[in-house]
Amino acid sequence: MNPIHRFGKQAIFAYLVIWFVGSLWMMAVLGSGSFQRKIMGVDFVLYHEYACYGFAGALGGALYGLRMFHEHYQELTTQWIYWYLMRPVLCFGSAIITIILFASGIMLLEVGDSMSARISIAFLTGYGYGKFMEKLRDLTSTFFNGKNTNGTNGSGNGSDTPTK
Repeated sequence: MNPIHRFGKQAIFAYLVIWFVGSLWMMAVLGSGSFQRKIMGVDFVLYHEYACYGFAGALGGALYGLRMFHEHYQELTTQWIYWYLMRPVLCFGSAIITIILFASGIMLLEVGDSMSARISIAFLTGYGYGKFMEKLRDLTSTFFNGKNTNGTNGSGNGSDTPTK
């Protein structure tokens, strides 16, 4: 294995570990209430719960990414590199949107007002990002067209990994 390819694998592993540990740390900081300041005009006291949901989603996405990195270590391609780099970021945003969709009643699931229940849903959204994207696609198809565009009743293959 050439040194550049090996360095790339080490960099991806470090990136995912930083997202994993960093998400845990940020959730602890936000949960402690010690982070009370404005950054670039945004009052984080108002949005700390959403940040917790985002970091819970990123935690799930990073954990899934680490699992896939372990299982597909020998198959590192450009497509996989982009997948690893984007996974925690996409899961961060998706987790926030999931909680908003549940809170609004657009997606039906009895989550309750418990912060731990919502963080759990956010984590699962990050870990199961591919399934979430399928559900979101089906939801938008139903919402805007009245039926799914793919001709199914909402079931799909659930794959959220790049093809080989």
